[in-house]
Amino acid sequence: MVEQASYLSSAFNDNIRNTQRIAEVSRERSNRLSTGLRVNEARDDPADYFRAKALADRVGDLGDVKGALQLEQGGYQAANLGLETVEEFSRQLEGIALAAKSAESAEERQALSDQFNEVRSQIDNLVGDVTFLGRNSISANTVSDLNIGDANADYNGFATLSDIDTAIAAVNTAVSHVRGTQSDYAVDISISQVREDFTDDLSNILQDGVDQLVNADLNEDAAILLAAQVRSDLSFQGQRLLATGESLLLGLFG
Repeated sequence: MVEQASYLSSAFNDNIRNTQRIAEVSRERSNRLSTGLRVNEARDDPADYFRAKALADRVGDLGDVKGALQLEQGGYQAANLGLETVEEFSRQLEGIALAAKSAESAEERQALSDQFNEVRSQIDNLVGDVTFLGRNSISANTVSDLNIGDANADYNGFATLSDIDTAIAAVNTAVSHVRGTQSDYAVDISISQVREDFTDDLSNILQDGVDQLVNADLNEDAAILLAAQVRSDLSFQGQRLLATGESLLLGLFG
């Protein structure tokens, strides 16, 4: 009987240890299900944790690269918008000069000459306003750089058809220059967007690698947790039976 009591006591202790192991498995699987992660910290799986960290750090670096590219594109887009408006003003100048051709008096031509200069001044004002993060990318597109002259000083107040034609030719040359600059910016924007797309794709690939290393298999963990709960219930019932048996034996020899 003493041997049986000893056996029951040993079995009871084994059952307690088994219950503790089951509880640890339940805690681990519950944590995975709640976080969605198999590896939360280094001790969970040192190799996968640090490999995932290296990949995640690289994803973070690429995020900085993407941010820089987006700012770069913002600068290009601001410059392109500015150039489009410079071209619009230039087209207005051309229209004013063409109107001067059909003017019926010197006074009308002079009024159009003054109007030409007023619009002309807006180009420099616009160019000065086109800044992005403190940088002006179209500062070389002022009326001086574009060789659009003063209608009174350079085109004789539109006094003759020759003066008007000279003004129109200057404006058309300026438009061609502006369009060429716009074309350069369009290429820059396209290149920057391709680089951003590549950065996005590479970031996604690296993030997939992180997920494969640290994410939990939720179906597997749910099944293991359910099995652990069943084992825990059985273990608890076993403890009750062993405790009852040991109590009966002690009662017989008490």
